[in-house]
Amino acid sequence: MADIDKIRDVLEHIHIIQTRLGDLNGRLRRGPLLLKTQEGNIQKNTEKLEKLQTEHQLLIAEVKNKEQEVNAHAQMILKRKAQLQEAKTNKDYQALQLQIEADEKTRDVLDDAALEAIENTERFALKFPPLEAEVQKARELYETTKEKFHSEKPHIESEIADYQKQLQAEETKLPKEFREIYDRLVRSVGGDKALAVVEGQKYCGGCNHQIPVNSLASILAKKPITCSSCARLLYLPADFTFDKG
Repeated sequence: MADIDKIRDVLEHIHIIQTRLGDLNGRLRRGPLLLKTQEGNIQKNTEKLEKLQTEHQLLIAEVKNKEQEVNAHAQMILKRKAQLQEAKTNKDYQALQLQIEADEKTRDVLDDAALEAIENTERFALKFPPLEAEVQKARELYETTKEKFHSEKPHIESEIADYQKQLQAEETKLPKEFREIYDRLVRSVGGDKALAVVEGQKYCGGCNHQIPVNSLASILAKKPITCSSCARLLYLPADFTFDKG
């Protein structure tokens, strides 16, 4: 029993270390991925803001054009009114009067259109503050995440180096038949998925697949057994009790 306990302890220690290494390496991978995602959010919101700014400039240009049209008609009316004073015949006077009335109606229409354009531009401008706040928030989140990751990265890398040393020391304790299977699993699925403890006296701790009684007996007999479902190398917990039924 001493030998199987020794193998169990080694596998358990390796499993703990590999699980911790998987978590630490995952944190190293997630940092840049999270920053990339946040950069994408900044870019997306910035592009939306730039698009709004372009549309806003077009609305402002439209307002200016309409105001110029209003001013042009106002100047035309003033010019015709001056001509009215200089009309030499009643026919000319009446013709100018009719033209002035038509110009005033056109001016009123243009004036209303200019006013509507101004109101549209002002309403459109209300879209800016929420989006500008969103861009600012995204940038602040990015900087906070970047600062946190860069401050944590050296500590994570140092932990990884320490655990790697511990792992190498533990791996040398594995019997050859266990080591061959273990190494193959590490290469194919990764160290954090290479091992699993038997839970509930008969279930794989990796995938919850039920372990056959003969497989449990083989583990007790110091044979390397893998889960038939997830292929993890199995080991027994310290409180395992064999129940043949």
